[in-house]
Amino acid sequence: MEVISEMDSDANSGFEIVGFEVVPCSVKRDPKDMLKLKMYDKVNPVNCPVELEKSQLIKEKEQITFTYEVEFVNSDIRWPSRWDAYLKMEGSKIHWFSIMNSLMVILFLAGIVFVIFLRTVRRDLTRYEELDKEAQAQMNEELSGWKLVVGDVFREPTSSKLLCVMIGDGVQILGMAIVTIFFAAFGFMSPASRGMLLTGMIVLYMLLGIVAGYASVRLWRTLKGTSEGWRPVSWSTACFFPGIVFIVLTVLNFMLWTRNSTGALPISLFFGLLSLWFCVSMPLTLLGGFFGTRAEPIEFPVRTNQIPREIPAKKYSWLFILGAGTLPFGTLFIELFFILSSIWLGRFYYVFGFLLVVLLLLVVVCAEVSVVLTYMHLCAEDWRWWWKAFFASGTVALYVFLYSINYLVFDLRSLSGPVSAMLYIGYSFIVSLAIMLATGTVGFLTSFSFVHYLFSSVKID
Repeated sequence: MEVISEMDSDANSGFEIVGFEVVPCSVKRDPKDMLKLKMYDKVNPVNCPVELEKSQLIKEKEQITFTYEVEFVNSDIRWPSRWDAYLKMEGSKIHWFSIMNSLMVILFLAGIVFVIFLRTVRRDLTRYEELDKEAQAQMNEELSGWKLVVGDVFREPTSSKLLCVMIGDGVQILGMAIVTIFFAAFGFMSPASRGMLLTGMIVLYMLLGIVAGYASVRLWRTLKGTSEGWRPVSWSTACFFPGIVFIVLTVLNFMLWTRNSTGALPISLFFGLLSLWFCVSMPLTLLGGFFGTRAEPIEFPVRTNQIPREIPAKKYSWLFILGAGTLPFGTLFIELFFILSSIWLGRFYYVFGFLLVVLLLLVVVCAEVSVVLTYMHLCAEDWRWWWKAFFASGTVALYVFLYSINYLVFDLRSLSGPVSAMLYIGYSFIVSLAIMLATGTVGFLTSFSFVHYLFSSVKID
């Protein structure tokens, strides 16, 4: 307790509660004697812990009496510092270990990217530019590796509309995550304001719908060369991720309603979220799509052949993509453990500074992994790099989901019943989907910039 001075402006005197400690113990009491007492009547004090003979044994259909005692103790903690006990989390060495581990991965991948750019790509381009026209024509006939797919590298991918939609939603989720964690790291979202973090995430996601619509429609216009069909793309962007989340939450809420659980969302809140989706997020996404039609499409540096080039048979192409997700997962799995513990075990998590650093490192690792995998596929004369660039970093979501299942099996053994397990799996699926869209977008945009820069330096007809 902290003393309130009598000199305060409101002339109040007394104490303020700056913290509390709860010590539970089992005490056996006579139900007949307790029924004679009224509320606030005093009971005999108890020194916890008590002997085993005086403890209450729990049996079926047995009455249990709940009592409590309060002891007030003067404290040196000031009122503005009352949250410091929760903000000082233990295990800071583990967080630093995670960051150092991520930095080692980044330096390793940066070395590979450095070799690709300076020793391989730049050397070939410099040697090519120094040749005269006759030598260039002869060299064109002897080309190998990524230079062979120059006429197909910007060919429209399969399911291009779905790719544009997922990139738009990924930009929206990534922007929401970065801005939210940035504000939380600098103390704008205090733990004293309950629900501020979740509210901020929802509001930012709604407002960034305009960015999602712009990104998806501009990519669509770049691939198609025209703005025709931009409205379905914008509608799909506005409905893809929120629609999946709505379906999963509806199923989970229905399961909770059938069990009369207090964890179910109230009907009023449910329809409030729906109204925000239809009245705020969708119009902003359509507005962003309209701005995307006004923006200039990205010009490809080379022409695309009419007949697609035959791709050599590769047996282990997608296995490399699945394996690439382990590197970004190694960047975040330690923070993932603390986040899961704070959500499902009631522990405090307020080290948003570490989380911001880990998020930035994750973005760098995803970008480097995607560039390396894209270059490997181009060197293998595989011009279908669009989706592979997306999933090279997006497969980290698969490992996040598998880790969540592992956490459910080995760390949440007290989770009772199939409904609780389905609730956990449903929320884990939503989080994993959001991570896939965000990390996949980072990898795709980085690979697109890399491929555009690479072939803009080539002068091959």
